[in-house]
Amino acid sequence: MRGSEANSPRGPEGNLPSCPPCPRWWRARSWRRGCAAALIVTLPIGCGRGDRSRSNEQLRSGALARSNVLLITIDTLRADRVGAYGGGTLTPTLDRLAARGVRFTRAHAHVPLTLPAHTSILTGLVPATHGVHNNGASGVAADVPTLASILRDAGYRTGAFVGAFVLDARFGLSRGFDVYDDRVGSETGPVTFAFAERTADRVTQLAGDWILAGGWGLGAGGSEHANRRPDPSTSSSPQQPAPSNQPLATSSQQPATTPWFCWIHLFDPHAPYRAPEQRAADPYDNEVAFADAQLGRLIERLRTAGLLESTLIVALADHGESLGDHGESTHGLFAYDSTLRIPLIVAGPSIHPMTSDAAAAQSDVLPTVLNLLGIAMPARLDGRSLVPAMRGGAGGERLLYFEALDAYLTRSWAPLTGVVADGWKYIDLPEPELYDLVNDPGELHNRIDHERQRAEVLRKRLSEWPPAASALAAARPAPIDPDAAARLRALGYTATQATTSSRKQYTSADDPKRLLDLDRRYERALALTGDRRYAEAAALLQQVIAERPDFTVAYLNLASVFIAGGDPRRAITLLEDAAKRGVTNSELQGRLGAAYLAAGDSRRAAALLEPIAHANMPGGVEAENTLGIVFTAQRRFDRARHLFGDVLARAPRAATTWSNLGLLELADGKPADAARAFEHAVDADPQLAQAWQGLGAARLRSNLSGAIDAWRRALELDPRNYDLLFNLAATLHDQQRIGEARPYIERFVREAPPERYARDIATLRGWIR
Repeated sequence: MRGSEANSPRGPEGNLPSCPPCPRWWRARSWRRGCAAALIVTLPIGCGRGDRSRSNEQLRSGALARSNVLLITIDTLRADRVGAYGGGTLTPTLDRLAARGVRFTRAHAHVPLTLPAHTSILTGLVPATHGVHNNGASGVAADVPTLASILRDAGYRTGAFVGAFVLDARFGLSRGFDVYDDRVGSETGPVTFAFAERTADRVTQLAGDWILAGGWGLGAGGSEHANRRPDPSTSSSPQQPAPSNQPLATSSQQPATTPWFCWIHLFDPHAPYRAPEQRAADPYDNEVAFADAQLGRLIERLRTAGLLESTLIVALADHGESLGDHGESTHGLFAYDSTLRIPLIVAGPSIHPMTSDAAAAQSDVLPTVLNLLGIAMPARLDGRSLVPAMRGGAGGERLLYFEALDAYLTRSWAPLTGVVADGWKYIDLPEPELYDLVNDPGELHNRIDHERQRAEVLRKRLSEWPPAASALAAARPAPIDPDAAARLRALGYTATQATTSSRKQYTSADDPKRLLDLDRRYERALALTGDRRYAEAAALLQQVIAERPDFTVAYLNLASVFIAGGDPRRAITLLEDAAKRGVTNSELQGRLGAAYLAAGDSRRAAALLEPIAHANMPGGVEAENTLGIVFTAQRRFDRARHLFGDVLARAPRAATTWSNLGLLELADGKPADAARAFEHAVDADPQLAQAWQGLGAARLRSNLSGAIDAWRRALELDPRNYDLLFNLAATLHDQQRIGEARPYIERFVREAPPERYARDIATLRGWIR
């Protein structure tokens, strides 16, 4: 379903296909036969719809005290793809959950981006309060309570299992979790787009293992602990981190009755749509169906273990997906309901089936959970408990804040903020918009010229929130090392911390609606970069810069494309010309330093990098890493070691930096220390070929078998690394392991470029005659 049709949920008379028979455990309450999900959507419209003979009037604060809590967030899930919201048969698990709980029909996200949306879910605050407005730039401040920190203080064991790097622990949401499993490997590099996510089957397996382990330790998944990180030393021998499968405490240290809080994040419906199984013809729908099926497996494990009847379950999306609505392919640029309207379902002990039309938002999750558990609320909350609405109340009208500020923060486009109230949505832009959501759910008719007074009232109410100019004041900068930047780019997000907007006034030329074609070309350039089609990507980025000379991040990406394409001199020219026109910041200066390094001018690179190689500056952590490479090349090992250690103290799983430290130790004649650094690197990212190659070199004299194994792994990950292929073939040949060497020798002779390797090809060809 595409276009405006996708924005029109089917009404009560919709002809829904019959659902498969409900498993026994879903019939445990008042639903006896047939499909409860279909029944939900065919009931009359009204507040508090459901089985009135079994109402939720008994729900009070503490009604579910000491219950387990399962928080399910599904990334990029449109409400109209969920069967209980009129979406057909893609989501039987969520539909059955809705059939035994409370389904909120008017739930909204505060922001159509993963990190800030989840920050609102876990803090009860809107982005204007918690300060996290886009992905990768910042994280929630350390003094802000989270749902996990509150529940852990209340005696819960806490675990989180996330599906994408964008929720990595460095962004602050790990606080309060005993176990925060964020191990998402990726290929890294200056412009790489690769695997920075893991699929729902893996996430739900790990979460189920942890829940069923029963203690504070780990299940079978080998999860990563949020509060146990490597302590990199600035000496030549960095400390080894604790093994990732070591428990924080044994089950004997905690009673078996200790309640648990588990958060699972399923990233699958996010682009690109590449589900491992075929369940629906449309690629996006297929991702939704796959995620739902894996969620069903987890819930079945809980049922088998007898845990469902003591578990409060909250399921919602972080945001939706445009799928072409209003011209937007994915999400993040606009704030229409295709990306802001979300499913929200609450089910658990003593919660009877009903549908609520009360206005709800992501920031309501924390106060609702705490209210049901009878736990005191934090002093500052923007959300409210939905328990009154779950008892059947209308909930009263309220003002719901939303925003989409990524383009403002990274591109100098006009800031987009707005509010929803009493069925109307106001979007504040140079060309403002006003929509009647009741009569125009697809937001196709802008009523701004017909409802001036209503728009002005909503604009004034929006002004009660902090202005976009103070957007980042409440947050803390996140340590963005080269790995972090690469993994964010792998997910399609701009990896920049420099806030580029300093303007006071914006015109229609700055309105995102007017810049949609530019946005498409920019996103296309990023996709081409990921496919290593550098010339095409560069051409598009040059067009973007020509049309929008203040598009700072486009300069950053174009310079990276030039460097990756082997032409750092073009990057130098680009960035130096931009600086002459006033387009500069610390991140652009850091990229200029990287370009000089790639061009072989380490002296000039150091001069550019040293002033900005500080963690408190945007791009400063990445500059420290690059400067460490410069000092290694200059054999200033102590200074380089200090810089790498500083990066790793802030980003302990920065695989590329661990690998760089390993190369430093090799150059300094310390192979044992090098091996330990490379082991850290491959532990942090098993897909990092350069680290496996370095590990092989470090082991070569002390552990030849281990060295060969590491090189084989590196070659699997980087099959066109002909230097490595030659070294592996030669090492096996020298050890008289001719049978093992022969396939590598033949491959080198067959595939290595003769213009570079003619002499080596002749040598190896002589070995197999």
